[in-house]
Amino acid sequence: MNHIVNINSDLCTGCGACVSMCPAKILFIDASDICRVTDENKCDRLGGCERTCPTGAISIAQL
Repeated sequence: MNHIVNINSDLCTGCGACVSMCPAKILFIDASDICRVTDENKCDRLGGCERTCPTGAISIAQL
């Protein structure tokens, strides 16, 4: 399955920077301190989370 929002759990530190900046509010930090996506179909694909992530754990698939 192709994903719109790809999160590398090995790189994610659970800092929450992406959660704070996501205008669609589709990102959250789970119980294991890893970023997850609720509904990636609501992603605006503008890449703010990608640019905000200090570890480069998030990538947005291009159309």
